[in-house]
Amino acid sequence: MQKLCLILLVLLPMLVWAQGVQPSIPGDPASDEDYEDYEGVNYGMSGMVGAINIEGETYSQIRLRPEINFGKFGFGLDIDFLIDGDGNIRKEDWDDWQNYLNKIYFIRWANRRDPFYFKLGCLPSYTLGHGLIFDHFSNTLRYPEEKNVGGYMGINTPFSGAGFEVFTHNIYKNEIIAARLHANPFYYAHIPILEDFKLGINLGMDRDQYARFPDEDGDGVPDVYDKFPKDPSSWLDTDGDGIPDNMDPDIGGTGLIDHPSINPWVAEHYPNIADGADPTDFNMSVAQDSAMVYLDKRDISIYSIDYCLPLVQTPLFYLDHYGEYAQIQDYGRGIIFPGFSSNFFIFDAKLEMRNFSDEFVPGYFNRLYEEKRSIISIKEANGRRIYGLTAKEDFLKTARTAMGWFGYLRANFLDIGYIKVSYQDMYGKDMNTGKSLYANITANPKNFLNLQEASISYGQSHAPYIDFRNLRTDRALVAGKVVYNLSGSTNLVGRYSEIYTDTNGDGKIRGANEINKSFAFGVEFSF
Repeated sequence: MQKLCLILLVLLPMLVWAQGVQPSIPGDPASDEDYEDYEGVNYGMSGMVGAINIEGETYSQIRLRPEINFGKFGFGLDIDFLIDGDGNIRKEDWDDWQNYLNKIYFIRWANRRDPFYFKLGCLPSYTLGHGLIFDHFSNTLRYPEEKNVGGYMGINTPFSGAGFEVFTHNIYKNEIIAARLHANPFYYAHIPILEDFKLGINLGMDRDQYARFPDEDGDGVPDVYDKFPKDPSSWLDTDGDGIPDNMDPDIGGTGLIDHPSINPWVAEHYPNIADGADPTDFNMSVAQDSAMVYLDKRDISIYSIDYCLPLVQTPLFYLDHYGEYAQIQDYGRGIIFPGFSSNFFIFDAKLEMRNFSDEFVPGYFNRLYEEKRSIISIKEANGRRIYGLTAKEDFLKTARTAMGWFGYLRANFLDIGYIKVSYQDMYGKDMNTGKSLYANITANPKNFLNLQEASISYGQSHAPYIDFRNLRTDRALVAGKVVYNLSGSTNLVGRYSEIYTDTNGDGKIRGANEINKSFAFGVEFSF
């Protein structure tokens, strides 16, 4: 209670002087904010009161979002209080210094076109080059259950457009990182069109794909299937009786002591127990669970070189040509050529030809990467469970040579509605990863029955075919949002999303452990 009162006292002056900032909640899809021009001074407070479901438990939620924007500088906090059914604030959100750092929603200076720029905090969408490495990567996928303070920083110089950018998904873990060097090599040649030619060199890396799952006791067994996550000497409990398998005389829970020939613990502590005894007094077979141990990091690196050449630049029509070559270290390569992007009338569009070798997928670090960099695998064989992790890198081994195209279209209907669609269609022998689809429909009907916004999005990525009969697949994502105005600056807001993981490898999505649902509902306000 003292902590709550202290934070409210700190925020009270901001509430009194707040004005003019539109509410935004972390996790919303990013637009073109990385290139937005900032000007003026404004202060504001937004927030939300409602309910949220995290790891199957429902909490009452009080969220406060103070922001200040002063020209190119901006700063925002996201302070949320999750209260359980007993009226207690969730301790996991306040028990170490990283939790307090995670209350920073963003700190920014300028945008990615300015001479110097940076942004720290939540990064809903990050793309590098033309998307063969990072394609709308998000560090807010499980927000607010998992919070990351990521960031990027860059410099653009007037010397042939030379500059660089560095990126991290989390400033105190630095596991998923990126870097870019870029320049306009013909800037001083004064050759029409070519003087705007831009060249970039990119690097993307995940320093440890298995770090998706923490290992608190450092025994190499991830906590997600470590039955004793704070004890490095024990990790499995086949019969679920609370006794570790390596200390359990009855591993299978049969009610009989295991024979010392099959249970080392019995053999060590009761070496003569079977001498002269009736074998029927012992359990003679044990279907014991097993778990994979991961003591070494597993990294992956991807390199690319890209270019962009503006062809037409007018207020009514913009067209440029681009290409990119990418190589996944120890795996395959991918090429975009030719590629074209345009802006005209109410449309933004892209169309590009793609050519991929074996063991390559585009946008390796995509919007689902933090969820899919490694996934838990639980298989059953001969009456026992086998626990392990599967890294996304393993998926590369199934990718086959393919050629095809990718297209993107976004339409803005007078700021009343938006449609976004992207589609990849690849062809090749024995290919099973070449189809991708993402679609979003958003309505902002203004004065229609107080409905402020309604949106739904759905996507499948790197699939053998787009399965519309079975929308829940291991490569799919669905999300929706509704905003209803109650009065003035107060809205009723609902959000829902599902992410799927085929944990047992049977090709079907079912059960709570394979469907990660996120639901939030409440009243959003702004001042």
